[in-house]
Amino acid sequence: MIAMDNTKTVNEQHSQIKGRISGLDGLRAIAVLAVIAYHLELDWMPGGLLGVGIFFVLSGYLITDILVMQREKLGRIDLRDFWLRRARRLLPGLFFFLIIVVIWMAISDPSRLTNLWKDLLASLIYLNNWWFIISDASYFSNFGEPSPLLHLWSLAVEEQFYLFWPFLLWLGLFFIRKRKRKWLIGLILLGALVSALAMAYLYEPGLMDQSRIYYGTDTRAFALLIGAALALYLPSQKVMERSADNKRTRVILSILGVGGLATLLWMVLYTNEVEPFLYQGGMVLQCVATVAVIVAIVHPSLHWFNRMLGWGPLKWLGVRSYGIYLWHYPILTLSLPEAISGDEYTIIRIVAQLALIITIAGLSWKFIESPIRYKNRNKQKSTALVIEQ
Repeated sequence: MIAMDNTKTVNEQHSQIKGRISGLDGLRAIAVLAVIAYHLELDWMPGGLLGVGIFFVLSGYLITDILVMQREKLGRIDLRDFWLRRARRLLPGLFFFLIIVVIWMAISDPSRLTNLWKDLLASLIYLNNWWFIISDASYFSNFGEPSPLLHLWSLAVEEQFYLFWPFLLWLGLFFIRKRKRKWLIGLILLGALVSALAMAYLYEPGLMDQSRIYYGTDTRAFALLIGAALALYLPSQKVMERSADNKRTRVILSILGVGGLATLLWMVLYTNEVEPFLYQGGMVLQCVATVAVIVAIVHPSLHWFNRMLGWGPLKWLGVRSYGIYLWHYPILTLSLPEAISGDEYTIIRIVAQLALIITIAGLSWKFIESPIRYKNRNKQKSTALVIEQ
């Protein structure tokens, strides 16, 4: 059954899985750096917008893994514990960010506050992706003054997933027995297929701005569902029990990991938002490539791949990727708004803006996000890969 009590925390349920998977943090870092490169309008990385899809697959995988393992150990899904953890993880940084943006706008350009309040409300209730669709706010336009909260559309998609997915997953786990788990995986992948087909169907050839299908929960859900299917097919506990001495497995995983990473890099470097390919299967290919990378990272047979993506600087950025994502867009649009209309960035500007983004995100993590996230946990940091989402 679905339980609303907090008898046993998720951290306790997963304490046997030791060590944070640093490679996943490295993958997060790659994703957020790609998004920043896209908003910097770097000509050599036109597909940086695909970084958001990497985040979606990761979220679908990790969140589903938490819920499945919790149900298997406790016989129930503890929604109260799950949502409290999500709130502690996401809300402190978001509230701090929104307060500073409002103050910043009030000082620098009070005339824009009228429209900002609407975007702010939509962001607080995690519906701003649909608000931007209704208000016809383009994600891709280089004209006008974009909302400093435009990038929060992706957080809205994820929060909507966090709200509804536990119920849907519980229903699936309740009615489909464990030995028939493949049926549930098939249903989830069917849902992903419907979402991907919706994106392809709603795609309008010749239209330069595809914001509707880029923002929509219905047309982006496939990435989250593909990640969820992976968690059911290859849960973290099952992966950790696998032998690390199988040479054949290492070869296969190496091919998957390197091939998946190469595919992601190719798409970031050589595709862009106007290519029909992206909306007619390209983003699905990106999700499959992300799955391959995740499998290679978490499997104990491939230590070198995890160490490579878990390289110190990448891991540091990945741990703080949420804050970096929050802060990058308003810093890029409000500190040098003329650059959004197409003016070329200089190296000095790029370095200055990146330094500001990383500094503020780092301070937010140290003094706001992390203390609240780990409050009342007896200073015990989570050691499960599935908790560090």
